[in-house]
Amino acid sequence: MITFNTLGDMLLRRYIVDFIAQMQNLSAPIYTQLQEDTNFTPSGDGAYFGIRIAGNEAGGGWRATDDNVLPTASNENVKQARVRPKKYYHTVTFSGLAEAVSARGGEDAFAAGITDAISQAVKRAGARFETDFLRGDGTGRLTNTSASPSASTTIAVDDARPFRSGQVIVGLSNSTGLRIFGPVTVVSRSISGATITVSSAVTGSGSANDGIYISGEQSEASAPTEVTALGLPAIVSATGTIYNLSRTTYPILQSKVIAAGSVALDEALLRRLRRQLLVETDVGSLEGFAMISNWEQYDRYTEISLPFRRFNDMRLELGAQQELTTFEGRPWLISHQALPDQVFQLNLGAVVRGVVRPLSIDERVNMAWVPGQDAFTVLLKYYGENVARMPNQTAKLTGLTTPTY
Repeated sequence: MITFNTLGDMLLRRYIVDFIAQMQNLSAPIYTQLQEDTNFTPSGDGAYFGIRIAGNEAGGGWRATDDNVLPTASNENVKQARVRPKKYYHTVTFSGLAEAVSARGGEDAFAAGITDAISQAVKRAGARFETDFLRGDGTGRLTNTSASPSASTTIAVDDARPFRSGQVIVGLSNSTGLRIFGPVTVVSRSISGATITVSSAVTGSGSANDGIYISGEQSEASAPTEVTALGLPAIVSATGTIYNLSRTTYPILQSKVIAAGSVALDEALLRRLRRQLLVETDVGSLEGFAMISNWEQYDRYTEISLPFRRFNDMRLELGAQQELTTFEGRPWLISHQALPDQVFQLNLGAVVRGVVRPLSIDERVNMAWVPGQDAFTVLLKYYGENVARMPNQTAKLTGLTTPTY
């Protein structure tokens, strides 16, 4: 007689494991374009990878004579940096399916009961990866409150885009990490109104600019720490540290950051961003680079380029080879999850995915009964980190005004 574990293992592999990556790609279209770093080698105390910290722009130097002395300048320095991969867990619990997994129900009935739910769970996980990559600072903070919480089910936030119905959230002090309110469940969001509605009224002694986090990710006893894979806001920066390396000590780790100063996106800013990458970084060309932004900033860009595109569509050769989702021939990647007031430009090979374990069902747990219940759980796990191999080949515009349409 076929056992539950045997049937579960067989069906999960047949119906689910093969398309986990496909489902994840549907909800993470930008994040999954990053290359997977095959040199991200795990060990007992973390994962090691090479990162260029000096000299890779100099290209060596000539010597007049061979005096058997190694040169001390213009050399390349690659440091073996260590990072502990972040761990992502997602548990799905099914109940009331004892009849479906019986011999009378058959494997098709069993598969029908779980395949859709697992695929949706994988897509939601992919959406979380996408959100964390596009706007995450590593702490898992979704956004900040824009006003002090009051005894209401409506919370004013800086940006409502990261929220999804059903998320369980808490409000924490961004400095101390202590809980301000929650946990509460997100019921709905208003992107235009910059508010979220939660399951119960929130009260607390917080103020504007407190952080909103997924419940359970932070300790709530100390300042928020790095718990998620690094996102673009943490990678593309000119100050601070990255992987415990000082950007001040190693200027090659500094990204190019241009503060727009609350002005609208225009061609001058885009060309200034490109110039900093081309001239100051000396990359030679923008082959392999891409723009990343929110839809609103991209719509603003299309307004700028529209007259040129009209002429180009009329086949008048003005040298303005503008296409719908490109900037000067380079891809422009768009997502509503991207930060609304920033535009990124980066070499897609400069940031890669260091994957120790891809998002998959844990073979050791697979499907386990919940003791005393007609229910079982499926555990999805992912171990990895976003690796910035060449941070100086990344740039961003900050402080742009957000267009409204």
